[in-house]
Amino acid sequence: MNEANNHLKTDEVSFTQCLRGTWVDRILLITLLVGIALLWFQINQTLSRGIPTAYIYYGETLLAKYPLPQDNNIIHVDAKGEIGVSDIEISKLGVRFVSSPCTTHYCMLAGHKKYTGSVIACVPNHIMVVVRGFDEKTDKNITFDAISE
Repeated sequence: MNEANNHLKTDEVSFTQCLRGTWVDRILLITLLVGIALLWFQINQTLSRGIPTAYIYYGETLLAKYPLPQDNNIIHVDAKGEIGVSDIEISKLGVRFVSSPCTTHYCMLAGHKKYTGSVIACVPNHIMVVVRGFDEKTDKNITFDAISE
């Protein structure tokens, strides 16, 4: 009975005991946290360069590319997809799905997206809208997308 009680005490480890370590462990942890923060800011700065531009895709095919207007202009794009036509609105507020033939309408519920790196997709209709930065001087889009690029 005494052995069982001793066994329970040795298995109980408090949170502060988990944080104990050598000075090398602490320096390594701080270095990693600072590195992650710096990398995050670098990625964010790279994505936000240039003019925010909406890229509208059907599957892997680029249907249209429009810069987000800075004035009160509103651009409507009819994107023909797998099950019908999706109406996409591009304005100074951002990009949004106005209507879509899908049954769930999650794409319409996503609202406006205006920041670079934002994505809205109507999965049943195979329509995807990506907001990326576009640099007119170099005439190339600025992306950081390791999955789809």
